[in-house]
Amino acid sequence: MNGTARALSFGNHGQELLSTGGDGQIYHFDLRSMSCFHKGVDEGCLTGTALGMSPNGNIFAAGSDSGIVNVYNKEEFLGGNRKPMKRIENLTTKVDFIKFNSDAQILAICSGMKKNSMKLVHVPSFTVFSNWPPANKALQYPRCLDFSPGGGMMALGNAAGHVLLYKLNHYRHA
Repeated sequence: MNGTARALSFGNHGQELLSTGGDGQIYHFDLRSMSCFHKGVDEGCLTGTALGMSPNGNIFAAGSDSGIVNVYNKEEFLGGNRKPMKRIENLTTKVDFIKFNSDAQILAICSGMKKNSMKLVHVPSFTVFSNWPPANKALQYPRCLDFSPGGGMMALGNAAGHVLLYKLNHYRHA
């Protein structure tokens, strides 16, 4: 990398690693040969701050210090098409965390710099869920999150030291 490393994400069953950082580039590493085989500019990004790879490795999301998240088709990005499939502009501060659920139907994005600054995106339609976060719930300043292996639960940790657990009713198995 030519800049500071700020985010990493494994892909392809642990055989690839993506990184981004201070130079706004996304680097793809092959861990079998221990080499960088591709680098490309994240469109509109000056400083990369978060990365997430879908479990099947087909798509990845890159967040920046401006609050924008770009979602890319990995094969198209590697082939030279650096236009994102979708540009998500629902956060207004630095993206701190990106996570796909187990079937890549939901993408969670959050910023710890602003209260309740977390969004859930329905990936097939690239629609941001308007009912999230719930109006009557205070997430505080989100710091981390994860989905259960079956996708039925989502846990969110915040700066107040609380872990909030949510049931995702669409998924039967936690």
